[in-house]
Amino acid sequence: MSFLQVFFIVSGVVILLVALDIAKKERFNALHFLVFLGAWGGLLVFTFFPQALSLIGRLFWLQRGADVLVYSSIIFLFYFVLLLLRKVEATREEVTKLVREIAIQNAKK
Repeated sequence: MSFLQVFFIVSGVVILLVALDIAKKERFNALHFLVFLGAWGGLLVFTFFPQALSLIGRLFWLQRGADVLVYSSIIFLFYFVLLLLRKVEATREEVTKLVREIAIQNAKK
């Protein structure tokens, strides 16, 4: 077993533990939990069966299967950035509403 495989196994176990802990505390929805489980499962499958990565690469007409991981990682990163931006904007709107309400209450005094 190579050092990279050991690293992937340890990373997969850490991802699984973090996902289970966050799901137990109900900090995110089921879709995010499934994404974490998918990442965990994919990491372990590609660690023990690297030829599966080549099969998936051929399915998408790519010469190297690792390119599929890179492209899918970029897509998921954009997705999570958009989720974070949506949360930031929602928080900003709530803060603006609160500041307006407080300003209106203080103006009447």
